[in-house]
Amino acid sequence: MSDSQGHGDHDILSDILKMTSITLIFMGKIIMYYASTIPIFAIASTFQEYKIWKTTPEPLTAYGILKVFLYNIIWMFGCLIGALSLVPIWLQRGLGSTVQLEANAVIEKLVALLCQNALIGDVKIVNENNMPMVKLLNPDAPAPVFIANHCSQLDISSVYNVVRRFKWIAKKSVRYIPGPGNLMSLGGHVFIQRTGKNSNSISTLYQQSNDAIQSGIPMMLFPQGTRRMTTKLPFKDGALKIAIENESDLVPISINIPLNIWNNHYPLNLLWGAKQREEDKIIMTVHKPIKVKKDTDRKELKERCEKIIYSVLPPLYHGKGDNQKEK
Repeated sequence: MSDSQGHGDHDILSDILKMTSITLIFMGKIIMYYASTIPIFAIASTFQEYKIWKTTPEPLTAYGILKVFLYNIIWMFGCLIGALSLVPIWLQRGLGSTVQLEANAVIEKLVALLCQNALIGDVKIVNENNMPMVKLLNPDAPAPVFIANHCSQLDISSVYNVVRRFKWIAKKSVRYIPGPGNLMSLGGHVFIQRTGKNSNSISTLYQQSNDAIQSGIPMMLFPQGTRRMTTKLPFKDGALKIAIENESDLVPISINIPLNIWNNHYPLNLLWGAKQREEDKIIMTVHKPIKVKKDTDRKELKERCEKIIYSVLPPLYHGKGDNQKEK
């Protein structure tokens, strides 16, 4: 090989390395700028949680607000780092839905448990033996449908304590939150438009949910449709329609969020050796699965699920009016 040819190959290699370096630096800057918006989204999410707790007998203190903000910071940065860690695998496998299992069953769970252990503490599971087995590989179909009451953003991280893998139904706007939006997109979760002309979005919701269930992946829904701490909201029909259409087992879950969950001393109390009090723990009660068939009466099923889920929750969750009657 001549000296001129060798120099030519060296120059080509140098140019490739230079372009690669420039590209990586450029992508790194984009990611940094993108990540820098996370505190803004964390503030917005904290404000939403603040408004929910404002209606309770124990609204958020300054310390509680700080915990909510840190929770969202950890959640968003954790999801972003997790999503970025999956990108090389996603590219190597040819894009598409190739990393959904890793996103659902590994990254999402790790981030949820990190948020929980850092700022919330243990979650107590009642009747965990009622939880159907969800296989990660070669799952059985149709998969179950899980439903739970929705009180706080803490419901989301809590669910990962009992369900191995599932898909959420989330507002389309969640897709644009740095971190969670990226990870949920890689995980194949279902996004819907809740306002305006959303007939196509609703149709997509049912189609994607049915596809997931028939492939052995459970769906997790909050049939109340929105978060409330002091109101017993009636359930919407979406989750019930999905279960009936697929003849899936319907698994009701009650999530009891203590009123002082944000304002209590955890995790600072760990510094002086104190243990988390039982009354400060989130309690999740897994109820017996309900067998659902095509001819199951939806109205009766809805009433039954509402009764089961609300039956183990404290009076606060029944709304102020009902609470006064029970006294």
